Amino acid sequence: MTLNRRFFLGQLSALAVGVTVDSDELHAAAPRITGPWDTTWLDRLAAAQYRVVFNTSEVSDGNVLSYVSPFLDDFQTVHGTTDQQTRPVIVFRRMGTPMALNDALWERYAIGEDQKIKDPNTKAPALRNVFWKPRDGATGMEAQYALEPLQRRGLISLVCNVALGNWATGMARKYQRDPEAVKAP
Repeated sequence: MTLNRRFFLGQLSALAVGVTVDSDELHAAAPRITGPWDTTWLDRLAAAQYRVVFNTSEVSDGNVLSYVSPFLDDFQTVHGTTDQQTRPVIVFRRMGTPMALNDALWERYAIGEDQKIKDPNTKAPALRNVFWKPRDGATGMEAQYALEPLQRRGLISLVCNVALGNWATGMARKYQRDPEAVKAP
């Protein structure tokens, strides 16, 4: 069992190494990273009894977010678990990469316009990551299925480094900038 878990974690980390996207509270609690890769998420993953990985390669309407809350809720209902015993992971890759990017990048590179994603408040192309936080006053599914509240429940968000590099290269070409400068916050 240990070998299988190690193999799984090794394969997962090889696939999804790179940028972790956590809420400020979770990120502030993590130790400082001195190398090029942040692998602190592996400890949080290993500590959970039940784990699941969701892969998203499309932004579309944020469907991947609608899988995380039911996973947490259903395990609580069926198995009597807590959020600390379950650990969902989302790997953002390919066309799903923009879902994990911060508001500054969404505004700077017109991601909402590029991906045809409207801001529910303004009805205009989104200048912020609409998947990160629910709108002020949002209730129900909209309030549950955003990255920030899901991360408070234990969601680990990863961005594929290859996908991030490809996205940055595309934006660098479009805006005539250096790809490394595009990836910078």
